[in-house]
Amino acid sequence: MITFPLAVFLLGLLVCAALSALARRTAIRLNFLAPARSDRLHVEPTPYGGGWAIWGTLFFVSPILIQVGLLAAPSREAMAQGQQLPVAVQAAVQAIMVMSGACLFFMFGAIDDKCNLSAKLKLPVELAMAALVVWLFGVKATLWLTIPHAGEVISVLWIVALVNAYNMLDHADGIAAAAGAVSLIALAAGQMMMGEAVMAIAPMLTAGALAGFLVYNYPPAKIFMGDAGSMPIGFLLAALTIQAQYYHEGSTPSRLVVLIPLALLAVPLFDMVCVVAARLWRRQNPMKGDATSHLAHRMLARGWSPRGIVAFAAGATAVTGAASASMYFLSGPALAAPWIVVAAVLAAMLLVRRPPHAQVARGSSQNQP
Repeated sequence: MITFPLAVFLLGLLVCAALSALARRTAIRLNFLAPARSDRLHVEPTPYGGGWAIWGTLFFVSPILIQVGLLAAPSREAMAQGQQLPVAVQAAVQAIMVMSGACLFFMFGAIDDKCNLSAKLKLPVELAMAALVVWLFGVKATLWLTIPHAGEVISVLWIVALVNAYNMLDHADGIAAAAGAVSLIALAAGQMMMGEAVMAIAPMLTAGALAGFLVYNYPPAKIFMGDAGSMPIGFLLAALTIQAQYYHEGSTPSRLVVLIPLALLAVPLFDMVCVVAARLWRRQNPMKGDATSHLAHRMLARGWSPRGIVAFAAGATAVTGAASASMYFLSGPALAAPWIVVAAVLAAMLLVRRPPHAQVARGSSQNQP
């Protein structure tokens, strides 16, 4: 069961590593560089293009996987004899819808990398794209709520929240790629434990692409993903957690498993909350970027190394991912245990405070608010 998802992960890693090297050389030739700025951590211009490499991997590999799945599906003649729509066909339709939504966010992110759009423009456009994906493409959560359109509204807000949370997490070398890959692997592992091996393929491919990009983004970074990478990846994290299966009637102990995505993605979500709260506390615009508020900024000021920060972010995400996976099998008071673990991780992040009057060490950064 695990062999094919693992092969998909390795394929994504190899393809994206090759495309990242190509994207870096191309960005240097085209002078498509992230300039050094006072509100960023990198000290010299660094090539963009990682987002193009990640997107290229998903764009070229996904159709191959969809075709493989369709070839394994029952024939039209068999379906005409009364068989239901095969799982492979349903998964293919879902994959096409999700990839269409990711394409919107990729294109908008690429425009932002080139034009450096303002947050006042980006947020309403993100809301409009999320609404389009939910209502037109059908990428929406199924919830046990009787309120009309509650699932659609929550899905729109979830997508926008994850797009911005992941964009904010992309504030130092390697953090977003490492944490994103770990989250996706944890999501895939949970789906395989639920017997939903098909639903594990897309997360494993995306995780492999992030791992391949990390080869060149690991501190000191040789290339940045930019918004062309962070926006579609944030969208994919939101969409894949929306479409994942968490509950099976009669076999899953508790309906509260629908909260698994909150634990799985606790690290980027909590970092976003902390950043916004810190800026509001200082009476700053919460959408305006700075080089002091994020987790990596505080850790650098405390003397952590850039590679140590990547290890911390990946480790924290692995712990919350493991806690989320355990929720598939727990019910009642036992469900409190994984949430206590998640809370402990978030407390550890919160305790990393910026020293008074400390200057954040200059080292690395991405294009993020």
